[in-house]
Amino acid sequence: MGDNNKRKRARGGKDETLSKLPQGSAKIEGTNPDLGTNASKNLDRSVSRDLTTRRGPRLVLLSGVQAPVLRGTSFVVANERQNGIVDATAKRESAEITALLGASALRRPSSVELGWKNFAIERRVTLPSEKPESTLQHHFLILWDVRAAEGEMAFRSGRFAPYKKYPNTITTCLSGIRPAARNRSAHEVIVGALHPNFVRGMEDELDRHPRGTFQGLYGTDDPDLRNLLLLLVKESETGGRCGALYAESLIAALTIRLLYAARLEKLPADTTVSPLPLRPLRRVLERMQADLSANLDLATLAAESGYSRAHFLRTFRAATGQTPHRYLLELRLAKAQALIAGRSASLIDIAAACGFSSHAHLTTAFRSRFGLSPSTYRRGL
Repeated sequence: MGDNNKRKRARGGKDETLSKLPQGSAKIEGTNPDLGTNASKNLDRSVSRDLTTRRGPRLVLLSGVQAPVLRGTSFVVANERQNGIVDATAKRESAEITALLGASALRRPSSVELGWKNFAIERRVTLPSEKPESTLQHHFLILWDVRAAEGEMAFRSGRFAPYKKYPNTITTCLSGIRPAARNRSAHEVIVGALHPNFVRGMEDELDRHPRGTFQGLYGTDDPDLRNLLLLLVKESETGGRCGALYAESLIAALTIRLLYAARLEKLPADTTVSPLPLRPLRRVLERMQADLSANLDLATLAAESGYSRAHFLRTFRAATGQTPHRYLLELRLAKAQALIAGRSASLIDIAAACGFSSHAHLTTAFRSRFGLSPSTYRRGL
């Protein structure tokens, strides 16, 4: 079916494809598009897959309560009491990850501090301990870090067998029964947790579904999954400085990669993708430009286009040559450059007006894009 038949709505009139839009001239080298590292390229490759909408809002089951959601569900904070009061002196961490790992210590700030939907990620040290068999309600990805991890895992017979996981490999624990386990020593790990309903929702949006059974990974060397987890944990530990759109695009890319890796399939090769038609594209760009200080998320922009999240990501890139986050960053930098040239506003005020999380964030992004700091640029005018 063509893109016109896949749309959730039509605003009337003839659809047109974009003939020319500002593409931006920045060459990003590095890991995070705002930090002058490699994330822009990784994100571009990861989110431009064959995806399309097939269903409306899903029902997510959490703590026995069923409610329709459009933007996902937050993870439970481990130190929240039943009455909702939070101990401000305690570290906030994911209750789901705590339940998976048992005796463990949080090493860096958790993503639950940022209120991300559908996904949580933490860097932890697991301590020597025994974990009984339990039932998991979420999917988990464990990136083994620093050194080899050794322990024992129980089989159905009740007997334990030794395991050894090597650094930079990934193990998944899917929702369902988790066998009893014994940790022989402290393990350093990065753990990501996904809501199963979110994973199913992303799979529903795929044009070509992966075949076979969704299975676990056991010490798998998957560079794509590893890189996406590292980008997400870095974004979490730096306070979510790149914004919701960046994080949600990475989470979508991680989920899609997992859907194929868990079936031992490669992601489909990029094929010709029809660009987002001109009318919905204009609506999305107008939404971006309306308030560059807003922390826009993926769901908002996808809804503006009338496409699913994943289909929107690939058609937007086909139309503009950039991911939505990269395009939004270019708009913010262009506005910041104009305001700096005006000389009337302080750099702190300019950072806030343009949607940067801090003066330092603006400085880093500006230097990455233009090759000099905002203050140096202003002095040279």
